[in-house]
Amino acid sequence: MRFWALCLALAATLSCQASDTGAPPPAMISVSGEGVVTAVPDMASISVGVTTQAREATDALAANNRAMAALVEVLNRFSVAETDRQSSGFNVYPRYDRPSDGRGTSEITSYVVSNQLTIRHRDIDRLGELLAAVVASGSNQLGSLSFGNTDATELLDKARSRAVANARHKASLYAEAAGGTLGRVVSISEGGAAPPQPLMRGAMVAEMAAVPVAAGENEYRAVVNVVFELAQ
Repeated sequence: MRFWALCLALAATLSCQASDTGAPPPAMISVSGEGVVTAVPDMASISVGVTTQAREATDALAANNRAMAALVEVLNRFSVAETDRQSSGFNVYPRYDRPSDGRGTSEITSYVVSNQLTIRHRDIDRLGELLAAVVASGSNQLGSLSFGNTDATELLDKARSRAVANARHKASLYAEAAGGTLGRVVSISEGGAAPPQPLMRGAMVAEMAAVPVAAGENEYRAVVNVVFELAQ
């Protein structure tokens, strides 16, 4: 037993000595890279709707339904697909009138009905024409106009690839300045991939009935953190 104990102790000692005299851990270079891709939008998201008011709630609703039917006809005419239309709000609420002398209780004087749709329009060249037609149909709520791209995932992936290439380029410069060469990649982590940000440039793409539209460009941005080995 003592023999085997001595063998184990000797093996442990030799292992420690090998560890102490082993090569030092490789030097590392840690950098961040950024990639940016821009693209002209090919679709727009718009919030549209109708608000009506009448003495009776049923009358306000009937008027709203007629206006919404006219709005739907416009969407059909501009080939807005059913999958690109989504109801985003429907409200019915009373309007009160308080007595001028401040006494007594408030009375309901009318009812308001509001119906909203969020639509996607995929023909940017006719966007100004669509907006004019929507207003002409009786829609009195129009807002939340934003531009996007159907291939947003591909654009973000391209930004990510550019971010990694940017990180490698910077790391190579640092390695050369330090008198070494760039080694293998040790780790990669994404610092963030931003959703499209509008860039305020580009020409007017449509103008009808005083509805000018400037689509500009969308910017897709990605950031990565990369660690490389530095070979001496």
